[in-house]
Amino acid sequence: MPRREEWQLELERVVTTRPELSQLIKLTEGEKKAIDALADAYPLMVSRHYLSLIDPDDPNDPLRHTVIPSLDELKRRPGEREDDVHSDEAKYQPCPGIIHRYEGKLLLIPTLGCPSHCRFCFRKGRKVMHLSHDQGERALDYIRSNESIRDVVITGGEPLILTDDELHYWVSSVRAIRHVEIVRITTRFPIYIPSRVTPELVRMLAEHRPLYVILSFVHPREITPDVERAVTMMADAGLVLLQQGPILRGVNDDSEILKRMYERLAALRVLPYYAIWGIRAPGAEHFMIGGERASELIGALENKTSGFCVPHLITIARGDKVRMMGWSPDKEAIHLQARERGAPVALPQVRTTES
Repeated sequence: MPRREEWQLELERVVTTRPELSQLIKLTEGEKKAIDALADAYPLMVSRHYLSLIDPDDPNDPLRHTVIPSLDELKRRPGEREDDVHSDEAKYQPCPGIIHRYEGKLLLIPTLGCPSHCRFCFRKGRKVMHLSHDQGERALDYIRSNESIRDVVITGGEPLILTDDELHYWVSSVRAIRHVEIVRITTRFPIYIPSRVTPELVRMLAEHRPLYVILSFVHPREITPDVERAVTMMADAGLVLLQQGPILRGVNDDSEILKRMYERLAALRVLPYYAIWGIRAPGAEHFMIGGERASELIGALENKTSGFCVPHLITIARGDKVRMMGWSPDKEAIHLQARERGAPVALPQVRTTES
């Protein structure tokens, strides 16, 4: 029997039951009820590494909100069924494992398995499955036969939940398609289980450069020393690292929190790419903020940090991605309101010596 990697052992130890979690976190009565009520629809699942980052005695810890079920997930609102991402994505699914919504690019989903369940996930509730070999070849044949496809995003679920050999199969197969110019992997796995990023994994991925790895941080406290090690290893190998994550009420809807996170990521060579607001999903309404608030938060970063630390702001409207681009008087008012226009910074006097 092959030796189990450290990350695989950690994956086997993820917390999935209320009694396990109660030994690590002091649960509120509401959390206990929510865990039990959601056991079938979207069960508890969280890595022990991530749990170690949470204050066990603080029910308002922002990281706690991201992984521990709450009674807010049981609330329903009018028109919620219109936000069902599963039925929406099904309209763009020519075969299992492919979602082809936009011209020139598509999503390739080899697995829906995850190391932890984000409570804000817009794909929550989907049955976990891995593509069979025949399904995988059919998905790859779809890409091979469509020469308009230049950008393939390998996503999930979590592609890094696959073994190195399985992931190599997908990445190398896509990279071998002549008309595919860009290959991306989206993942939150290194945040939940940093040991997944091994020298062997990084060497394999680096063989297929240029390769983009899209990470999804939601709070600066997620950037632990172990995560820094993993990110640095990938950056040193020449992988292009980008940050794409949501702005969530009660988690990171604060310009200073976002600023700290983006600046720390940029220092680690992970450039902020997208900040996402308002992607609605059943049971995630309590995380949502509006477009004006999102614009205020990102606008407050203008001229307060490096330009490449300010991500594009996007949302999903009726299934289509909308990037908030351009300028207008309304946007200008929001951005100016978000920060105080103080006096110019006094420059230090430069002393000169007389000849």
